Amino acid sequence: MDAKINSVKNSVEAEKGLTEEDLSKEFTKDFYRVDYLSGLKINSRKRKEDMSAVIPTYNRCPFDKNSENYKYNPLSVCISALLLQKSSIKEIIVVDDASTDNTKKVVEELAAEAYSKKGIEIKYFLNSERKGSSASRNIGAKHASGKYLYFLDDDCVPTPHLTFIAMIVIKKIEKADKNFAALVLPVYDRASFPKIALPVSELTKSFFKRGTKGAYFNSIPKEYLTAKGRFINKTLKIFKPIQVYQTWGHFIIDRTKYLDVGGFPDFATWPNKAGEEQEFACRLIENAYTLYYLPENKASSSHGAYGAKIGGFEGYDWLKDISNGRLSLIEFFKICDEGIMSGNRVNVEDYCYSKIIASFCIIYKRNTKEAINWARTSYQEFVTDDKKMWYPLYAKGQTFPHEKREEIWHKAINDGLNLLFDNEQKKLVKLDGFIQSLKIKGGLEEEIKMASQRHGETK
Repeated sequence: MDAKINSVKNSVEAEKGLTEEDLSKEFTKDFYRVDYLSGLKINSRKRKEDMSAVIPTYNRCPFDKNSENYKYNPLSVCISALLLQKSSIKEIIVVDDASTDNTKKVVEELAAEAYSKKGIEIKYFLNSERKGSSASRNIGAKHASGKYLYFLDDDCVPTPHLTFIAMIVIKKIEKADKNFAALVLPVYDRASFPKIALPVSELTKSFFKRGTKGAYFNSIPKEYLTAKGRFINKTLKIFKPIQVYQTWGHFIIDRTKYLDVGGFPDFATWPNKAGEEQEFACRLIENAYTLYYLPENKASSSHGAYGAKIGGFEGYDWLKDISNGRLSLIEFFKICDEGIMSGNRVNVEDYCYSKIIASFCIIYKRNTKEAINWARTSYQEFVTDDKKMWYPLYAKGQTFPHEKREEIWHKAINDGLNLLFDNEQKKLVKLDGFIQSLKIKGGLEEEIKMASQRHGETK
């Protein structure tokens, strides 16, 4: 588990009296099981959601046809899980960010199977050069035909009732909140359940206020462990969503509203495009749209974190049951743990640099005072104290000497300031050009008016 998550978990549990034993006991209740709805009489199999799944991918098909692990290519497992949804979706859109592995061949084979067996179209788009996740998501959204867009990573494995449950919740929210735009869904790193309980106040933090750096959407609200009114649907035992002010790469959104705010940002020029989800969430909120988090086990994804050495799978291997033994989460996550770092994952130095510059730029654009406070806090935590929360999940104890941390931090802040300055200059130039065009247009209109008047006088 990420050191950052561990730190929060320990402090919260110590303060609130929660223990791992408490959580383990809670999760023995039947409605937490991923396959809970399978025992109920529901018509999910007959439903087809007006939804397009959009998957940006890069080098997540390392195994060729001759490999015994071919079926466990991360992208292949992700798509297979989408095809096994109890409530099927309209289409799957894969945007290949200039992969150099077997991605195209894997997708082509899955596309033929998906259409012949499920009637689901898989659309494949190949970027001629690397553009990053933001641009790839925008390309996918542009070509999607569904009313809703479901974004997920190429090594996520969505639970079988995810789309069915998510759409029930979305329809209920839409009736109560006309500004609703996106439903954020949980992702558990190599697990089928959340490993942490947090107060709702921790989940509803704003990204750019008081120096907060993010909410943990791989958790369950502490209040839901005992609350009587925790379900939005009592029959299906579906938890109530919580209004939040952030998102990440695993959510469902109304396509019209996605396009209305311009999609994901194209300004992110740092190595692994860190912070793109926070920037996107800010765009939605600034346009008066609302976001909700659904802390629902049955509508989650298990995250492969391919190439990260973080251990095996914990929980119920529902994929083995639903695929009749063809696939297994246990086996898949073993392969993920042994995999070579790929996808958008970068080296530790680039990760730390990206995290600092992205956070600083996003906060500075909204609140200069808070950006200064954030810079001060980040310097203390990263440079002075060398806190592990600033390092990636896959760093495994790696750190830098003080001088190197100082260098990384200063470069990130300086590059961020230059980037912000350049963007402002471009905006000013564009605005000035618009004003000048108005002057020219106004001058021409005045000349036409005067000529018309002179023409009238000569008559």
